Amino acid sequence: MFGELRDVQDAFADPLATFVRESGVQLAVLVNRSGHVLGQHGFGRIVDLVGVASLAAGINATSRELAHRLGEERFEHLHHSGLTRQLFLGCLETLAGQLTLVTVFDERSSIGLVRLFYSQFVESIKTIPGLAPSDVTASAEGFERELEASLDRFFENLTG
Repeated sequence: MFGELRDVQDAFADPLATFVRESGVQLAVLVNRSGHVLGQHGFGRIVDLVGVASLAAGINATSRELAHRLGEERFEHLHHSGLTRQLFLGCLETLAGQLTLVTVFDERSSIGLVRLFYSQFVESIKTIPGLAPSDVTASAEGFERELEASLDRFFENLTG
């Protein structure tokens, strides 16, 4: 499956680049449930990226709990609109666990375009070797453990 963080990032690079290009978003980051970054576009500093990833994981956990309290399994999308920028969070279930795509966009795009291309992004993720149902040789829990271990090693190397 995925041996190192670079393998994970490479697997998500093309679908993420296509989504950003077609939807017109300015910033995008794909994170797992723990807040580890699996792919990104548009972040100039690592501090911004880590902060956004951590906050996105927290928002996802909070919205998941709100959904449960309201009798829903989950909320698929969250959208927040500011004066000049908008935020879209899309949660997708994969065989590797839940992932969240966080995007920031302005008037050069629209929530309709973002949602349209997000749906296509989700479909493209399902075709990644190792995530497609016919390619699975380990459980989702095993994949998550393997992914977490690779990401932990990566972040340990960053911080020394």
